[in-house]
Amino acid sequence: MVNDRLMRLNRDFFNRETEMVAKELLGKYLVRETENDSLIGKIIEVEAYLGPIDKACHTYNYKKTKRTKTMYEKPGTIYIYLIYGMYHCLNVITEPESMPCAVLIRELYPIEGIEIIKKNRNVKIGKNYKNLLDGPGKLCIGLNIKKDYFNGKDSCESISKLFFTEGEVIDERKISSHKRIGIDYAEEYKDRLLRFKLNFQS
Repeated sequence: MVNDRLMRLNRDFFNRETEMVAKELLGKYLVRETENDSLIGKIIEVEAYLGPIDKACHTYNYKKTKRTKTMYEKPGTIYIYLIYGMYHCLNVITEPESMPCAVLIRELYPIEGIEIIKKNRNVKIGKNYKNLLDGPGKLCIGLNIKKDYFNGKDSCESISKLFFTEGEVIDERKISSHKRIGIDYAEEYKDRLLRFKLNFQS
């Protein structure tokens, strides 16, 4: 499967305003290369996190810890963290280096390697692959994305086994904006419409 849809996104794509990158990631492909296969999903839901000004962001007010130092790396860097001590969440860094912003990948629609993804998930799958990759933890399980393997890796480098590609051209009219999920602590930022969803799945 070699075509324009699988052209790797370069650093210039990520080195832009975070909300713009988030919206334009919709329809792009996330590729996880393994020794024998490529697992590919179309990005259909994301959330933007606006760094130092965003009270929902790990780097609000330029907070820098052992966990969050990855967010200060160059745009296109992978940032993975654990929630509830067991589920991985995949993010990609945006904006210029040292401006710690990111986009969380919330949901994928499977494109290639579907049987392997199903085996990795080992759950009952509904119509249109419901319950397969519809959540940040689920998609990391499905594509076998783990912090130890990928956190801090540069998705723009040709040797990276986890990266983003051109994917499909999306009609902006099919993108909807929503409040982000699970950030009630973020005061005025909890109501910002920074979750973007593609309103079709194929």
